[in-house]
Amino acid sequence: MNKVVVRSTDRKYGVFEKRVKKAAGAALSFLGKDGFLVEVNLVSDAEIKKLNRRFRKKDKATNILSFSEPKNFPFPESRLHCLGEVYLAPDYIRKREENFSLLVVHGVLHLLGFSHSHGSDRIEMERLEDKILQNV
Repeated sequence: MNKVVVRSTDRKYGVFEKRVKKAAGAALSFLGKDGFLVEVNLVSDAEIKKLNRRFRKKDKATNILSFSEPKNFPFPESRLHCLGEVYLAPDYIRKREENFSLLVVHGVLHLLGFSHSHGSDRIEMERLEDKILQNV
């Protein structure tokens, strides 16, 4: 069994929580993952800009950031394996009319080690996103 924990820094983001859980759960399920925890944080544009500046050295807001759990992190056998954290900026996403569920799936794929740094990686990641979204 997997678990998706969603935290919102503003009550207005609560409308996205069910969609986040469904999309993240669909990604994990589609890839046959079991016993995993994903944490998703819904934050303001200002907060994601701070995170982007601190961790990526880019002084601008963005739609999504993913942070994987450190490798070889010790997990008690009784605990779910935490993949990491995804940060989404709902206001930023809404303004640009981006697909919220797609971004959630995209973030989970990054936590699972998928990348889009090379053309073939990007094609594979987009193919997976499309297949997963058919189940959302």
